[in-house]
Amino acid sequence: MKLTNKRRNDILTEIIKKGSVTVHHLSNEFSVSYETIRKDLTFLDQKGYIIKEHGGATALNSLIENSFTVRQEKQIKLKKLIAIAAFKLILDNSSIILGSGSTVLELAKLLVAKKNLKIYTDSFPVATALANSDNELYFFGGKIRAKSSSVYGGWTNEAINSIKANMCFIGSDNFAGHNGPTTPSYSDYGVDKLLLEHSNKKYVLADSTKFEGSSLYQITNWENITALITNVISKAQVDSLASLTNIIQAKNS
Repeated sequence: MKLTNKRRNDILTEIIKKGSVTVHHLSNEFSVSYETIRKDLTFLDQKGYIIKEHGGATALNSLIENSFTVRQEKQIKLKKLIAIAAFKLILDNSSIILGSGSTVLELAKLLVAKKNLKIYTDSFPVATALANSDNELYFFGGKIRAKSSSVYGGWTNEAINSIKANMCFIGSDNFAGHNGPTTPSYSDYGVDKLLLEHSNKKYVLADSTKFEGSSLYQITNWENITALITNVISKAQVDSLASLTNIIQAKNS
């Protein structure tokens, strides 16, 4: 069963990466029969992860992962507002973990104005933004994942396991239908989950568009999050999460 689950996860990753694939391609890629691939695609279709078609499958648009560069430019004004709200929570001399999200990068840019923080990150853009600041900056090593401009793997996990920070800030993909923040990447899921486990206070930075649509991997439950920091959201959106976690709404100053 473990091999089946791994293959299906790898097939899903392949479909998301390419947008659409054929049964023939998947059969060659994973060295299994057409019938096995068809069963895998039926399973993924029934889970709502893909659309099974004659001779192949297509990824749902909501599950296609854009590159970090593309995501960085989306909802930029909202991301900056959310970053300011997060910045106000950070005390002097704190130890902070910053994840690889594009909204987290906006927070990193603001932290250049602070001194004597201990900052840990798996994100290349975050590390670059803070490289010349007056803070102690630590970059987790590991295998490079170009799609999110970050690292993952055994070396990354080993470094994370060696620390315990005061605060952690991560981003999230769309989370409608989930009970917590999400990511479209299994690699990022593992890193973000570990980052949260190694911090005392845990914050998710996500703009209001993340309340719409779904993603693949739920990183943790909202009950484990100190607060969701977002922009001004509707009463229905507040009600959907208010009983599960604190909500901090960033407003125009």
